[in-house]
Amino acid sequence: MAVIRSSAPYFPVADVAAAAQEYENAFGFTIDYIAGEPAEFAIVSRDGCSVMLRRVPQPELIRPNEGQGGAWDVFFWVDDADGLFSELQDRGARVAYPPADQAAYHIREFAIRDTSGYVLGFGQPLH
Repeated sequence: MAVIRSSAPYFPVADVAAAAQEYENAFGFTIDYIAGEPAEFAIVSRDGCSVMLRRVPQPELIRPNEGQGGAWDVFFWVDDADGLFSELQDRGARVAYPPADQAAYHIREFAIRDTSGYVLGFGQPLH
């Protein structure tokens, strides 16, 4: 039986180089791949989780999920939500909402927002 091993959200952005730099500097990701001049596509990753960034010719058409009634554009499970929140805040990440326990589904979660408007959620299971 085939096994799905990983996934990566695909975010259309206006400026791939700037977006990749933000993910590196503010979110602690590594730029694994970037191509084009100007940059057309990039893959950034942290702890084995990747995000793909692609330049689009009409950035005004970008529609992050939050604007359509969604909560996040990507959600990462983490082992220390408070520690990661503190790190990202120290790096200058824009906070969408701070860590809070979500009793309904037993998660401590928080979210940050990138300059394209995408919301990255992070959650730690409550035991």
